[in-house]
Amino acid sequence: MKTDNIQNELYEMTDALLDSQQQVKLRVGGTSMFPFLKHGDIITISKCSISELRIGDVVVFKTDGKWIAHRLLKIILKNNKTFLLTKGDTCRFKDPLFAEEQYAGKVISFERKLKEKKTDASLLSFISIFIARFSVLLSPFFMYNVWFRLKVKNAIASVKNIFFSLKFISKKSKRLTFINIVIAAFQGILPFLIIYLIKWLIDGITTAGANPDKDAAIRSVVVIILITGGVFLISSVLTILSGEFRERLSQSVSLYIYELLQEKHINLDMAYLEDSSSQDKIHRAVNEAGFRPIKMVSESFAALQSMISWIFIAVMLLTIHWTVFLLILFAVIPGILVRIRFAKKLYTLNKASSKKEREAYYYNRILTGLPFAKELRLFGLGILFKSKFNFIQRNLHQQKNKILRKRAVADIAAQTFAVAITFLSFAIVSVMAIRGKLSVGTVVLFFLVFQRGFGVLKEFFQSIAGLYEDNVFLSDFFEFLKLPALTKLPEVPEKLKPLATEINISNVSFQYPSSQRQALNGISIKIPAGKTVALVGPNGSGKTTIVKLLCGFYTANSGKILFDEQDISLVNPQEIRKQITAVFQDFALYNMTAAENIFLGNIADNVSPEHIKQAAANAGIADILEKLPGGYNTMIGNLFEKGEELSIGQWQKLAIARAFYRNSDILFMDEPSSALDAVTELQILQNLKSLAKNKTVLIISHRLSTIKWADIIYVMEQGSVTEQGSHNELMELKGRYYQMFEQSKNN
Repeated sequence: MKTDNIQNELYEMTDALLDSQQQVKLRVGGTSMFPFLKHGDIITISKCSISELRIGDVVVFKTDGKWIAHRLLKIILKNNKTFLLTKGDTCRFKDPLFAEEQYAGKVISFERKLKEKKTDASLLSFISIFIARFSVLLSPFFMYNVWFRLKVKNAIASVKNIFFSLKFISKKSKRLTFINIVIAAFQGILPFLIIYLIKWLIDGITTAGANPDKDAAIRSVVVIILITGGVFLISSVLTILSGEFRERLSQSVSLYIYELLQEKHINLDMAYLEDSSSQDKIHRAVNEAGFRPIKMVSESFAALQSMISWIFIAVMLLTIHWTVFLLILFAVIPGILVRIRFAKKLYTLNKASSKKEREAYYYNRILTGLPFAKELRLFGLGILFKSKFNFIQRNLHQQKNKILRKRAVADIAAQTFAVAITFLSFAIVSVMAIRGKLSVGTVVLFFLVFQRGFGVLKEFFQSIAGLYEDNVFLSDFFEFLKLPALTKLPEVPEKLKPLATEINISNVSFQYPSSQRQALNGISIKIPAGKTVALVGPNGSGKTTIVKLLCGFYTANSGKILFDEQDISLVNPQEIRKQITAVFQDFALYNMTAAENIFLGNIADNVSPEHIKQAAANAGIADILEKLPGGYNTMIGNLFEKGEELSIGQWQKLAIARAFYRNSDILFMDEPSSALDAVTELQILQNLKSLAKNKTVLIISHRLSTIKWADIIYVMEQGSVTEQGSHNELMELKGRYYQMFEQSKNN
């Protein structure tokens, strides 16, 4: 049943209860009646005639498919019909008039924190009438109250999120984090300690002239100079140490984030990787995870350092005059608000642009990647894909530049305000100095502190704004890490026993999460142990989908897949994959050595050069590999230095060699010879027949000559099995398989 239908039934039930003079309780959602009614309050609604209503009552009516509880301002008679004029306490405008038939009842009480309050109580009744009478004056106040509370709530949530993010990304770097915190704290203190020592030095020199004991005065000044020099040296050393330890922390954080990112990718359900909307989220997560966590860590230390510095600045400025302290504080606030505001806008744009960014990235990959190079040149496609890439990029840049232009205007206004405040503070201190209220050292202290203090305060708020901005963008990374598993793992997984009898695919149906079409429609297939079974049929008939289900990449929507008597939905998919190997139609190309390419088939065991060579021989690639400059140690592919490129057919042989090297009892081959010539195909088939004597093999192929020797052949169309039998049986049947085979001979 759809959600809309459920809601309509609830509305009808509520109407029926109220019409029968029953009271109904509903939970408040929203803030249109704040603070009279708050989000989460439980209101009691009772039906009464309109003549019994009073101005100020909170009445309930239905509009646009939802219940509205607003305050009654006026009852209007129009064309012999009764209408009610209402308004939410925090709403700017009055509601459109609603007719008597839309009226459901009035709120007679509300429950908050387990306490029930009657709306007709003397105080609440007076408040209701007062709000209704002075709604125009009170609404702005209520609206501001809601706005302010929302901002405070969001600010608190943002601070919590930032602390959570920082704690999360520094989880594996606690020692380095602590060292950097200590260094940042001292770096915040020492510069201003030096400034104060300079002020002390100037005052000492100024008063030395009046001191009759010149030697004592000189000794005092020398002591101050030595102390200042020592502090300056410590500050310089800390700057060097800060650079080293922050780099170490950045490396540690980067490794941890990439570890999380890669681990999630490895275990992510295939459905996410084959769904475009999920790919948008993954694209943003990968892009932001590369630099946002490190940037966030750096900004957190900058914020800590600036905060400690500001404490010293505040004390120094307050010793001069409290107005100077407030002026420098107000000077930087507008600029920070501008940055926070536009960080949200840029994130919203970035999120909305994900699809187009991925599309532009794809066109750039076509223009710059080797797999497309030949067709790009042969068909002259460069101009087409360049125009597509540039069109998307121009549109994205226009949208971003529009926001950046508005931010620049706002920044200029904020800087103008800051400059005005700065020179106002200069004027105040100058007047105080002229009147003799400040010493020369104090004036120098002010100019040094103000100049540095303005920068520190600006850095502090910019760091906070940067942390907020990074945390907003990093939310995509955390969402990616929280993507739930679509394949439900059993609470207590069963141990999968070696296949003894058969694989039984029983009445299985399956639909890809991102598709509206049934990929499999109630199919039943048996794959006897030690036999070879083939699947044939046109593209899109569901053959590869069966292999994906057997590998545990997806779970069937209905039906069962049994290994002997074990339902594989009760087994951890990793256990299933340990017993099988597969050659996929879209096999991977690994730019590694030839030996490594084959060894990837079974990394759980130790490297066996003999088995690697035997697997290569069975796949018909041994002669090619042995003739390479470095033999099996030659780098394959041209991505890295001294790499040797192979033909696509030779790459496919390497993929088949991987499968042979794994030597599993169950073997799935999806178009294993699609890129091979007829002679090589025959050679591999002969080897496969020999190797498959005691193995359970499932082959998918469009070349019917490839699967003539299979024990059982299933013919599939549109997700269903239409024919089954051996080659000879199907040829005698003269059905769909017969037509396909005869057509393949003619081709």
